[in-house]
Amino acid sequence: MENKPPPDKTDAKQLNIMLPEELIKRIYLLCDERDITIQDFVTDAIIEKLELAHKERRKKDRL
Repeated sequence: MENKPPPDKTDAKQLNIMLPEELIKRIYLLCDERDITIQDFVTDAIIEKLELAHKERRKKDRL
């Protein structure tokens, strides 16, 4: 994952979610190993998932 500049505060909104404790521990460990913030990790994960969903939707539309 590439490091991106943080969004302007005016561009960002807070999102509160509940996650299993074990998943949170794994996220903390990975972020610590890769020296990235949890915010960057979660943002990148959501972007990647959205891009994948978009690609899958496009494939289905073409069939």
